[in-house]
Amino acid sequence: MTGRTSGTMSGNGDNMHKPTRKTHTILLGAIVVLVIIFINSSLGVIGGEKGKREESGEFAALQEALMKIEGIGEISLYFHYENRESTNPLSNYFSTSTASTNKGSELQGVLVVAEGAEDLKIQSKLSKILSTVLQLPEHRIVIAKMNNRGNTNENE
Repeated sequence: MTGRTSGTMSGNGDNMHKPTRKTHTILLGAIVVLVIIFINSSLGVIGGEKGKREESGEFAALQEALMKIEGIGEISLYFHYENRESTNPLSNYFSTSTASTNKGSELQGVLVVAEGAEDLKIQSKLSKILSTVLQLPEHRIVIAKMNNRGNTNENE
């Protein structure tokens, strides 16, 4: 016997060992973690920008739909958001949802300025519609009458 070991020898005489199952598992785990981090960071940026465009489009569509209701006339909507800043810098990093377009922001109230708002029935109708659509309580919806563009003197 020549005293050789069971491992294979490379051309320069070093022993080469096959990677073990443990090494494969660690390598595969590291790759999966890196891919998840990359996907999460990419989707967060893309999803946030897409969500903002979709939200402004939804509010424009809501404004158009409200103007089609008889008696409301021209309308302007103003939305108020509560900004919640997190003290933990990693709190948004581990978030699984990108549905919220304003991260840390929640719709708190709405101001509606409408031509037909002098009629109490129209005010009530607008308040109920917006409360249902935006899922806000009615006390967070303020409805005001829009000034007539040609009439700047209130006494006339």
